[in-house]
Amino acid sequence: MSTTVVNKIKVGEILSETQFYTVKSVNPKYNSITVQNDSGLEFQIQGESLIGALSSASQFTETIKVSRTELAEIFKAHPRTALTVNYNTKVDPKEVAKKISDIYPNKGKMASKAEFDKTVKAALKQALEGEERTMVGRHYNSMDEFGRVYFTDMNLPKDTFKNYDTRTRLVDPRTINWIIVNGKKYSHK
Repeated sequence: MSTTVVNKIKVGEILSETQFYTVKSVNPKYNSITVQNDSGLEFQIQGESLIGALSSASQFTETIKVSRTELAEIFKAHPRTALTVNYNTKVDPKEVAKKISDIYPNKGKMASKAEFDKTVKAALKQALEGEERTMVGRHYNSMDEFGRVYFTDMNLPKDTFKNYDTRTRLVDPRTINWIIVNGKKYSHK
């Protein structure tokens, strides 16, 4: 809810606004796009200068290889910016045990040594690294007690009946594989 009252605004007053939009349609003929903000309001943005001033979370013209530390720094240095982040989720010991247990041949035939080794290696790699996940959205540089960043995944539906954003997920900056932000893709060396 806005705290600015139109009839109290004065010429020369400084205002600010930050919104995040989901593109609903593109109309190149009229150089316009239809967007929807987090409140569900749909409207058109028209003109190259207005559209060009928006940051895309998916478009990039350059790929830069950086260290994991630099990836974490870049991620945290871009709060309130539309971005895409790819990272690995937390490893769950129960999931590791399940992956290893699932290797057991349960179809009545034994796997060859090579097939078994390949299956074990793939299961351990996935289980020990965590699941790879990609999210598009934003963060406000808020962290939990373990240094994980609260991230709003804008591809998830928003539950307007809750008094908190149900699209919030945690990202451990140490597990980031790549990021797209401000027209650049930063990936791990």
